[in-house]
Amino acid sequence: MITVLGSYNRDIYIILDHFPLIGETVFVKEIRQYHGGKGSNQAVSARRLGSNVAFIGAVGDDQYGIEALDFWKNEGVIINKVKIKKGYPTGTAYILLNEKGESQIIVNRGANALLNVSDIANSLHGDILLTQLEINDDVVSYALKSFSGIKILNPAPASLSDFNILSYVDILTPNEIEIHELVQSDDIISGAQQLLNKIKRAVIITLGENGALIVLKDRSIRIEAPKVDVIDETGAGDVFNAALATYIEKGYNIEEATKLAVYIASYSVTIMGALGPKLEEVKPFLEEKGIDII
Repeated sequence: MITVLGSYNRDIYIILDHFPLIGETVFVKEIRQYHGGKGSNQAVSARRLGSNVAFIGAVGDDQYGIEALDFWKNEGVIINKVKIKKGYPTGTAYILLNEKGESQIIVNRGANALLNVSDIANSLHGDILLTQLEINDDVVSYALKSFSGIKILNPAPASLSDFNILSYVDILTPNEIEIHELVQSDDIISGAQQLLNKIKRAVIITLGENGALIVLKDRSIRIEAPKVDVIDETGAGDVFNAALATYIEKGYNIEEATKLAVYIASYSVTIMGALGPKLEEVKPFLEEKGIDII
């Protein structure tokens, strides 16, 4: 089982022709709403790929929170450890999306900011822990120290206050921006090698349309991404992390799991929304690219 610890946000998409410059007013073409938050995105995306997934997070006692609980139940995610914070709003993300599929995101953390260590005590079970940094650092730190299986940390946003917790991480998955924020190095391989002084197994840097770079203690491996027509890149990193955790749990080695994660994340940007595809949806795409999956 994969346990995902993290955030839930109601994603409010604001569709524009272009992002406004400072002082510029632009008209909205359309507004859409989806379920989001890095933790929820990763949990649901992993579940859609066939994993058994438990989600640990917090929502408010408002309509968004009620709808989130119903959504997870319908997706088959285990949610008995989700906390409802009475009197507080559910997290909300405002996503500006331009005609190129590029996004800018503003987040009101809401109930996510209230998740505490006592909320997750005795809840950390499974084969893989997947977590991020949209919840409080002390909660993430406690989880990484307490969990006994494989631990994957997606350092997003890259606001790590205690670098010592990296020594409890098996796999770190920053993007290019995040690795530059974590280490003072212009070279991402050099930066990853610095992090490997603490990280147990690997640093996997996601590179968007350029795929991913796996940096191990003795070598690095480049995984190229397939060319696709981008519609919405929001959530591609979440889909990558979900697929990575899914296929590591299924017994794939780190290179095989990363390649699958890159291809599934690439497919995900061809559709709207921050959630990953179901296995039956993405399988023809993978087969077309010559990739067989269990």
